[in-house]
Amino acid sequence: MAWSCVYAAAGEGNGDQWQFHLVPYVWLAGLDGTVATFPAAPPVDVDVDFSDVVDNVNGALFLVGEARKGRFGLSADIAYVDIEDDEATPGPLFSAVESETESWIVSVVGIVRVFDEASASVDILAGIRYWAVDAALRFRPGELPRQDFSNDEDWIDPIVGMRGLTFLGQSQFFLSGGLFLGGFGAGSDFMWDANFNLGYRWTPTFSTIIGYRYLDVDYEEGSFIYDVSQDGPLLGLSWRF
Repeated sequence: MAWSCVYAAAGEGNGDQWQFHLVPYVWLAGLDGTVATFPAAPPVDVDVDFSDVVDNVNGALFLVGEARKGRFGLSADIAYVDIEDDEATPGPLFSAVESETESWIVSVVGIVRVFDEASASVDILAGIRYWAVDAALRFRPGELPRQDFSNDEDWIDPIVGMRGLTFLGQSQFFLSGGLFLGGFGAGSDFMWDANFNLGYRWTPTFSTIIGYRYLDVDYEEGSFIYDVSQDGPLLGLSWRF
C-alpha cells in the first residue's frame, strides 16, 4: 500500500502525543487479468498498460490517513478506480468486447512499531480490506447481436503486512517500502500488495515520494471471477501534524 510512505522517521515528535498524517497520492496503475460476470458471458482477458491509464481511466481517488501515539497507531487507505478496456474478440460471434471495472478498495489496519531509531523504523500491520467491484462486459455485434453483462461483488479480506523506512545517510532522502498479504480463502483466495518508494523530506511536516506499487488479487464466487493484477508508478504528498 501507500502506507509505507506515510509515516515520518522514528524519533520525531513526542511519543506521548498523537501524531497524524494525511497523504493524497496518484497511482498510475494498469490492469491485467481475467474478469467474468455471468455464466452466459465468457471470461474476458483485460490488459491496460499503465502508459495508457490516462486514456482508459474514467475516475480515480487515492487517500491515506493515519494516527499514531507512541508505538501504536491506526491507518486507513481509500482507493477508487474506474477503468475501461476495449479489445477485439477471437472468432466471428462478436467483433469486440469492452470491459469496465469500477472498484473501491478500503483498508483499515492497526500498527505496531517494532524497531525505532532516529533514522529508521519498522512497523507490523494487521487489519481488513474491503473490496467492492462492479464489472461490466459489453460484447459488440458480430454474427450475434450486441450483448451486455454486468455484476457486482463485495468481500472482506484479512490482511497482514510489514513496512519500513530509512533515511539515506545524513540527507533528507529516504527509502520506504512495504509488503502486505491477505485473503487466505476468507474472501479472495489470495492477494498480495507491494511497493517501494524514494522520498524527500522538505520540512519536518511535509514530504514527497515517488515509487512503484504492484497489487494482485484472485477472487472467485460462483460465476464471478476477478483474477487481476494492477501495477504502476505512484506519486504522493505527505503532511504530518
